[in-house]
Formats: sequence, C-alpha cells, structure tokens
Amino acid sequence: MQPSPNPTNTDELRVLGLISFVSILVGCAIAVFDASLWLTSPDTYTNAITYTMGAFTLQGMAYFIYKMLAQDGMDQRAVIANMQKNMSRTMQAQQMKFAQRQMQMEIKKQEAVFSRQMEELEKDPEVQDYIRLMEADEVPTHKADTKKPMKLGNQTSQRNADGTFAKKGK
Repeated sequence: MQPSPNPTNTDELRVLGLISFVSILVGCAIAVFDASLWLTSPDTYTNAITYTMGAFTLQGMAYFIYKMLAQDGMDQRAVIANMQKNMSRTMQAQQMKFAQRQMQMEIKKQEAVFSRQMEELEKDPEVQDYIRLMEADEVPTHKADTKKPMKLGNQTSQRNADGTFAKKGK
C-alpha cells in the first residue's frame, strides 16, 4: 500500500502544472501572432480579444481531453484508496474487539482462580481459627511489663540496660 501524498504537495504540483500549461499556450499564441499566421489585424484590441478566445478554447479542449484520459484512472485510484482505508479501519476495529474479549477472558480466569483460592483458604482450619479469633473481638487482659525490654524478632546479641548492644567478648 502506497502512502497517500501530502495534500499541500499535491496542490502545489497542480498549480505548477497549470502555470506551465498556460505558459506554453501563451508562448504558442505569441509565436502564431509574431509569424503572422493567424488574424493579423492592425487593431490591438481585436487581436487581444481574438487570441484570448483562442487560448480559452485551447485550454478548454485540453481540460476535457485531460478529464477523459487521466481523470478516470485517478478516480479508480481514489476509489481503491478509500476501499483500503475502510478495510484497514474495519480490521483495526475487529482487532480491538478481539483484544477486549481476550482481556475479559483473562479477567474471568483470574476471578475463577481467586475464588478457588478463597474457597481453599476458607476450608483451612488455621484460617478458620484465626477468623474466629478476629470475630470474637477479645481484647488481651494481661498487664504490660513496661520495666522489662521486649524482644522483637530474632535477636542473638545482648543489649545493655540502656538499650545499646553489648560489646562482643564480655
């Protein structure tokens, strides 16, 4: 698939082609007049009007020839380009729908796995004991010993009374 040309470049090429074509026609008209091949009236106004009509007729004929020969191919290319755009849009939309369905299936799979894990956890006796303890709303009733330091985690080294670590070898 060819990339579509930039509209600005296309317009510039069209204008450049038109200017070139008109320049060629004006040159031909001047050559015919200078060679005295057609309508050599001493009146400038009559010659200007006559050559204007001749140039308009030639441009009109050239335009219709262009339309008959070139426009049909351009129209076919435009129709094909539009069909390709529409086809690519349709395919992109289908791919997006497919990706959404895949994500939905993945979410459903994850939900099924999660619900199975929850069921297994609910059947586990340790989890049931923990849930019963949490639901009981029992608050500990023993007194806290604030004078004695509390061991947190796995501490292998000894501490001094002020909380700093004791030096090794003592």
